[in-house]
Amino acid sequence: MSVYTAVKARAESLSISIAELEKRAEVANGTIGGWKTGQPYAETLRKVADVLGCTVNELQDEAKAQEGE
Repeated sequence: MSVYTAVKARAESLSISIAELEKRAEVANGTIGGWKTGQPYAETLRKVADVLGCTVNELQDEAKAQEGE
């Protein structure tokens, strides 16, 4: 699982669209979608994690855990 997939799963569990998440985190439209193929900047990921109510480490751990499945 990529960081994108972990973020998307968290957002869906909170009934937040990716567009709404980007707005609440005050990041540019399309930023999170770009994580499908690239890696996020640490500060941007922190902003997103804050909105999702988790830590950056939790998102990264979720991504790594899914890679092993």
